[in-house]
Amino acid sequence: MKLFETTNKRMVKAFALLLLMTTFLSCEDFVEIEPEDRIDATTFFATDLEVIIGVNGAYAAQRGIWGDLQSYNLLETRSDNAVQNTNEQAERFETDTFDEGAGNLPVLVSWGAFYEVINLCNLVIIRGPDATGDPNLINRGIGEAKFLRAFAYFHLVNMWGGVPLRLQPIEDFLDEGQTVIARSSVEDVYNQIETDLADAISVLPETYGGGSDNEVGRATSLAALTLLGKVQLQQGNLQDAESTLRQVEGKFNLLSDYASIHSTANNNSEESIFEINFLPGNQTAYGMNSLFVPISEAEKFGIELAGGAGGELAVRPSQDMVNLFDPADQRLAASIGFVDGTGLAYINKFIDFEAGVNGHDMNIVALRYADVLLMLAEAIGESPEAYELINMVRRRGFGLDPNLPDLAVDIDAGTPGTFIEKLYTERQLEFAFEMHRWIDLLRLPQADVLNIMNTHLNNEPEYGGDIFNLTPDNLLYPIPIAEVELSGGIITQNPGY
Repeated sequence: MKLFETTNKRMVKAFALLLLMTTFLSCEDFVEIEPEDRIDATTFFATDLEVIIGVNGAYAAQRGIWGDLQSYNLLETRSDNAVQNTNEQAERFETDTFDEGAGNLPVLVSWGAFYEVINLCNLVIIRGPDATGDPNLINRGIGEAKFLRAFAYFHLVNMWGGVPLRLQPIEDFLDEGQTVIARSSVEDVYNQIETDLADAISVLPETYGGGSDNEVGRATSLAALTLLGKVQLQQGNLQDAESTLRQVEGKFNLLSDYASIHSTANNNSEESIFEINFLPGNQTAYGMNSLFVPISEAEKFGIELAGGAGGELAVRPSQDMVNLFDPADQRLAASIGFVDGTGLAYINKFIDFEAGVNGHDMNIVALRYADVLLMLAEAIGESPEAYELINMVRRRGFGLDPNLPDLAVDIDAGTPGTFIEKLYTERQLEFAFEMHRWIDLLRLPQADVLNIMNTHLNNEPEYGGDIFNLTPDNLLYPIPIAEVELSGGIITQNPGY
């Protein structure tokens, strides 16, 4: 046991050292700032420009979450939308079948990536107020950092429950006095998220201008309001969520063509509220999507990067997901492709057909207006207004004008199913493979989540048939064992692990 503890401590310290070497890179469409290789946090945040460079580092670190297969598996493949290749790396497959242990590497990597973003944000939030220069720019940078910190903690609290609430920057990752913090309650984590978002809303602009200092792509007050509405909805505070989301309603538009949402030509479009920016020319291209596309399809499309040969994909759509789409729904062709001859389904939602060896020139749309409309419908509850919000999204999915009623596709109280079933089906179709589904499911009663997931897993014959019987303990990931061991038990483990 002694050797095990020592080994894990070394693993954590080695991982922590990697976090120390974070680079501060400018993001696509952000103000052009020469990237810094290493920064001394104790002296660096002295001016307004340095504060913005620091924020750029936090934006850049997000790519380590949203562009990484480990986090994708934890947030999307975990759900009933997709399945892991059974021949994939064992630890990845375990996260899809709820068989991961506390030493699971993807869990550790994802945990560390979120806290890397948080630590970079903490540097800006704590050091920024002492910087000299334009106070509006400094406050804006701090507001952006608070939004990014809140976004990270929102995912942490849904994936792991109560987590260590780190609000001070860690300057020495080998100092256990700085790194070991007990877990806070779920309520306390949510309270901090809401505080951060309220601060961000108060200082961030609704939009950014263009020109030589183009800032499009940074967090806005509307992005913070959207996230706050999601946070309130996740906690079941429907009235607060409705009030918050009303402030975003009408400020964006649905794109007429669903397939164009994730097109390279529509980064930061009129539907987009917040995106994770990638850029091939800066060696920060989006590349994970290459793992979704069979080589045969890539060759057909002339794409240089693709996934496994012979149809061996890391992740593919579940059969349940394929069956869910109405054949007339244009979101099917925009989300799922089928290999000629074999009929193998694959995720085609994030393909840059001009992609070269440097990767895909495509952003990840993390928050968009369709989400606002469907969240608002959920907050309002079953009513003609809520159905109209749902139908706006449905109509666009079927290639129709979102604002014109259409009896062929519209749903109402008379459509089979409960209101929540119909709403969540629409969310599943609209946000297929966009890393929303698992967190959406967690808003449902636990019994419903377990029934959905047990049914999904037992319907996948390659998973072994009728053998799954998940329990509430399975709805949270284990705290990485290295964190627990390093803390000497101060950081406690989730039940069942």
